[in-house]
Amino acid sequence: MRILDFHLHYNGNIDEAERFAALWREGGVQKAVVFGLNFNDGSHTSMRDVAALAVRVPDFFIPFAYLNLGYEDCMAQVREAVSRGFKGLKFIYAAKPYDDDEYFPIYEAAAKANMVCLFHTGIVIGNVGKSGLHGIDFQGKWRISSNHMRPMHLDRIARAFPDMPIVGAHLGAESWYEEAASMLHWQTNLYFDMSIGQFHYTRKNTPEGQDGRVIKSRIRELYDSGTLDLHRILFGSDSVVGNPDANPGWSLRTLKFELEALGATEEEKEAVCWGTAARLLGIP
Repeated sequence: MRILDFHLHYNGNIDEAERFAALWREGGVQKAVVFGLNFNDGSHTSMRDVAALAVRVPDFFIPFAYLNLGYEDCMAQVREAVSRGFKGLKFIYAAKPYDDDEYFPIYEAAAKANMVCLFHTGIVIGNVGKSGLHGIDFQGKWRISSNHMRPMHLDRIARAFPDMPIVGAHLGAESWYEEAASMLHWQTNLYFDMSIGQFHYTRKNTPEGQDGRVIKSRIRELYDSGTLDLHRILFGSDSVVGNPDANPGWSLRTLKFELEALGATEEEKEAVCWGTAARLLGIP
């Protein structure tokens, strides 16, 4: 089955581009959406670097711009992304809730340019994270709030721009699964990615050699009730292009386990792995 990875970061190390793409292809991933990564000094991977990565392996990487709402000139970033032919935008670290009026001109520009908009949703990595990833050293200075990025803040945006595809990353994460899934019923232009391992947990103290993975009860209920529509869920690994240790093995095994343990149909599996993402991006 073909797979499209809808959630990759890039740290600027282009020497790893071909190796990374080859590893993902070995696992069945044919294409991948890629965007920047926040660093501890408050900067992030430049759009120029992301564009260069896509040029290096053009039949694999699909470039998105990376925007910290309220902390940089996002209108200029949208214009640059359009001029470079990027397919979409990734929003994170909003200084105000995503649906604040201040940001609507940015969304309007994205909608006019037929961009796909991916929003981080849920708790963002904090001070227990790995040094150098996602700018953990400046989150306090910027007063980052995960509450600004909860799924419900996408509701108003989806209503205002009904023709713009909106994807929430991480299905709202642990805190807001129900909130995220319930919105799928009411907003037809809204989708979520499942990066990564959102559908299951591993029992603590599982003996070595035993598989302690279990589908989360909340996810099971949302799927069984029809609230969690897998035709609107996308696969994403949340891996970092440029990391020499990057490997898709765990995320692909997790994808297979979660879909099979949930009882997904073959049609639903195809939608999660390829079909829905390919449609949003205009890929045959």
